[in-house]
Amino acid sequence: MKHIKLYEQFINEASNEKVVLFPGRFQPMHLGHIKAFEKAYKLFGVKVVPILIISKNEESPFPRPLLEKIANDVTKEFSFIAEVIVYPEGLKTVIPQMVKLTREMGYDPIGVACGDDRFKDYQRQVNYLLSDKSDVPTKEFKVEVVDERIPNGPSGTKTREALRSDEKSFSEMVPKSVQKYFSELKKYIK
Repeated sequence: MKHIKLYEQFINEASNEKVVLFPGRFQPMHLGHIKAFEKAYKLFGVKVVPILIISKNEESPFPRPLLEKIANDVTKEFSFIAEVIVYPEGLKTVIPQMVKLTREMGYDPIGVACGDDRFKDYQRQVNYLLSDKSDVPTKEFKVEVVDERIPNGPSGTKTREALRSDEKSFSEMVPKSVQKYFSELKKYIK
């Protein structure tokens, strides 16, 4: 009996794929996000788990079921993305909670990637995560800036604006897997 339990524990530990987390709204996911995910993949040497955070404001107009379909398709398109996780509503959107969630899903997060606008806040949260005060035991975890903003390049605001009337511009700013959602996404733009 003890032998079986040890084997199950070994299998569970062996299946925990190391990943880097990348939280954001991704409303919708565009090529700037994809470039940042790819940079995080190269920097950390492990696949990326984008954490899609749904907030209730006009910059986040799309419903959860639609975002889940898009996330599924984006995951299939890019080999450096392990899985896009749509963050559960009601959970505090802090790095320790994201680590806990991804561990429960079978991943072993080793860091978080972000734009330079989030670095200070994320570094503070990672310091807490690594401290004795944290309830999420973690030995090594780091935060890295992977900002890939391109001057006049895609942004969430620009892609949402293109959804109003310009399918060609929208398609130039988003991954192939997102292009087919133009009409469905457009329904939610006021």
